Formats: sequence, C-alpha cells, structure tokens
Amino acid sequence: MRGPARGVTRVLEQLACAERLFSHMERRGTETHVKNAVKEWLLASRSVIDSVIDTLEEEQAVPTVRKIDILKGE
Repeated sequence: MRGPARGVTRVLEQLACAERLFSHMERRGTETHVKNAVKEWLLASRSVIDSVIDTLEEEQAVPTVRKIDILKGE
C-alpha cells in the first residue's frame, strides 16, 4: 500500500504547488502578460504558416535556374 499512498501524496503536493503558482500569478497580474504572450505566439505561428504557403506556391511555379555567386568580394 505504500506505493499508491506515495502517488496520492505526490499528486496533492503538485496540486498545492499549482495552487500557489496560480494565486501568485493572480496577485502579480500576469493574466495580461499571458494573454499578450499567447497573442504574440499566434501571430508568429500565422506568419510561419503564411511563409510556408508562399514557399509551396513558389515551388509550384515553373522552376528556374539560379546562379549562385560564390566568389563575392573578389
């Protein structure tokens, strides 16, 4: 019975830790910061998705040969 009791104790400790974290966040007013961080993440994700779509559309166009100048600066 020692194993399951340990698991329950550990879960209760983690819940207490989460409760302290949320109360601390509430006192510090981090809700606004979290909302802004999520908005920034969503905007960045959308930008990445748009770039991928643009790249895929470019790949569907007729392929062209591109010259790469290796000797730049000489």
